[in-house]
Amino acid sequence: MEGNSIHRHLNRQINKYLSDDILKSNPELSAFIEVINQTYVNYEKDAELFEQSTLLNDKEYFEVNNKLKDELNKKELSQEKLIEAIKGLSQEDTTFDGEENVLDLIKILNREIEIKKGYQEQLNLAKINAEQANEAKSEFLSIMSHEIRTPLNAIIGLIYIMEKENTLESFHENIDVLKLSAQNLFLLINDILDFNKIEAGKVDLEQIPFDFKNLVHQVARSLQARAAENMNTIEIAIADDFVCNVISDPLRVNQIITNLVSNAIKFTQEGVITIKIKQIAVVEDHSVFKVEVRDTGIGIDKQKFQSIFQKFSQAETKTSRQFGGTGLGLVITKKLLNLLDSDIEFESEVGKGTIFYFTLRLPIDVSNNLQDNNHHSQEEVNLMGLKVLLVEDNLINVKIAQKIMSHWDVDVDVAENGLIGVEMYQKNQYDVILMDLSMPIMDGYEATTIIREKDKQIPIVALTASASFGYLDRAVKIGINEYIIKPFNPKELNLKLGKYHNKK
Repeated sequence: MEGNSIHRHLNRQINKYLSDDILKSNPELSAFIEVINQTYVNYEKDAELFEQSTLLNDKEYFEVNNKLKDELNKKELSQEKLIEAIKGLSQEDTTFDGEENVLDLIKILNREIEIKKGYQEQLNLAKINAEQANEAKSEFLSIMSHEIRTPLNAIIGLIYIMEKENTLESFHENIDVLKLSAQNLFLLINDILDFNKIEAGKVDLEQIPFDFKNLVHQVARSLQARAAENMNTIEIAIADDFVCNVISDPLRVNQIITNLVSNAIKFTQEGVITIKIKQIAVVEDHSVFKVEVRDTGIGIDKQKFQSIFQKFSQAETKTSRQFGGTGLGLVITKKLLNLLDSDIEFESEVGKGTIFYFTLRLPIDVSNNLQDNNHHSQEEVNLMGLKVLLVEDNLINVKIAQKIMSHWDVDVDVAENGLIGVEMYQKNQYDVILMDLSMPIMDGYEATTIIREKDKQIPIVALTASASFGYLDRAVKIGINEYIIKPFNPKELNLKLGKYHNKK
């Protein structure tokens, strides 16, 4: 047996205990040693394989373990990012705790989905409302265009006819139609201006004593001719115990009742319009009463009840085409009543008519004398002795204002621009200055500023076509007492001048 083929550990033992002679003389022993040697070799190989296997397993375990750690770290990082993202979505102060994060996330996601769904529904609703509002405004502008062009067409056409015919008969024949067309155009423009003033919160209510009963009769008289066109009659029913001498804004009260009666006339044919006043109570020097305007007209469908008080809207589009109007009358009426701490209510049935009604609580004029009370009524009052400086550059406007005020015996001086107005103010004594705001050389703003530097007391009333409330606010800030927007109602001018005439 070759020593180099014997395993080193076995060879060391053989050399220690057995000689070569013994080995050579005992072939059975040599065979046994060969078997033992093979066992040593096999054990060595197994040990080597085990060691290699152990090393390999340790390496793989380390790699797998590191990979798992990386995956867990990535998962935790992703979860943290997801949590931060959800916190950013959530409007609430949300916290997460322990292993329940996933459930918390699901709950929050569900809640946020519901919230976002609600937002989306609100946005969709707002979009629908905006589209409907746009359609309503477009329809309103179409109606306004028709309503304004109709009287303008009549005015322009009749003026042309009168110029061509140039006869007294033509003048008398066409003047009433011309006057009616001009009044209709005036009312349309005033509706728009009034609505704009109310929307901007620029309506200041006066506190003036007047006879409410007398005002109602005046409204009925002024609308009787229009009612007759539809073969209607206007009736008045006022309670005997009605306390009629009250304090409020007669122009605005007149506007409210006129709007309601005009509305009733428009939608009634061969019927009756009734203005009814019922005394409810007299409490703490205040008269509390109910005003009703009844008609026997076409009525209002219940499904349209809400829309009649919405701006740019009538009960139906075809209504405006058939009966005319801007659709602003009831809106203005409602807003004016709100300013008087009241509200409009109504009952209606299609084909049988409508009742609009409201309740007012107004202070009683305890010093009132009904036998001598011209200035309390809506009749124009004589203003003899009132000295007015009219600062106006437009010659047509000057002539109109002079003609109107001449009927009230007002003494009027005219300045064609602000510079001349200041010079005339410095040379003369005036009770009131009527100031246009837009003029050449020196406008009304600069003229008012100069006058206010020397005189804080003299009343200055802007008589202007500038309906922008930015300009009007600027005018008030520099010292304008109040303003009248052109086209103006002569009664409004008479009422405002009357306040300063009474202070003389």
